[in-house]
Amino acid sequence: PTLATEVAGLQERIASVAGSAVTAIQAVYVPADDFTDPAVTTITGHMDCVIMLSRAQAAEGFYPAIDPLGSSSMLLDPLVVGEDHYQTAEAVRQALARFRELSDIISLLGVEELGAADRLIVKRARRLQRFLTQPFMVTEAFTGMPGASVPLSETLSGCRAILAGETDGWSESSLYMVGTLEDARRKEAAASVSDIPNAGAVA
Repeated sequence: PTLATEVAGLQERIASVAGSAVTAIQAVYVPADDFTDPAVTTITGHMDCVIMLSRAQAAEGFYPAIDPLGSSSMLLDPLVVGEDHYQTAEAVRQALARFRELSDIISLLGVEELGAADRLIVKRARRLQRFLTQPFMVTEAFTGMPGASVPLSETLSGCRAILAGETDGWSESSLYMVGTLEDARRKEAAASVSDIPNAGAVA
């Protein structure tokens, strides 16, 4: 027996059978962050969905610390989720992927050295990163921020608005750890008012 055959045998035992099915949630250790490791590729090859946790995301304070480019799902198909959902997700992934490609250039030369089109992608990708964070209800006592549960439709419409440039003039922090885009809009408006000298003074 080989690793591949043993893993395949185990996965077959938890597959659907007539009249019933078993959903398996499996935690996979990635040695030295090597995603080409035979054990990792063999196991993930049997999965319908992969959620990849990211140390880099966690280090930047982006929670949930999930890598949207390394994660995947067989259900992200226009026939399953609809054309609008699929196209929005692909546009978000493309923006984040381009931002990642440019990260080395940015760290060496600065964002000013990029072309106008790439600077715009970077601006919107950074806002997408922050918009896709979410305050957890289980951490309210530690963070002081109320948890948020956001409907899928609100997340998609928010991503489309960011990609369309509706938040280009906003502070990035307004999109961090909020629920819907409307929550971010209120946060941005409040920050703008607080920046006005004597905004709270009564004439």
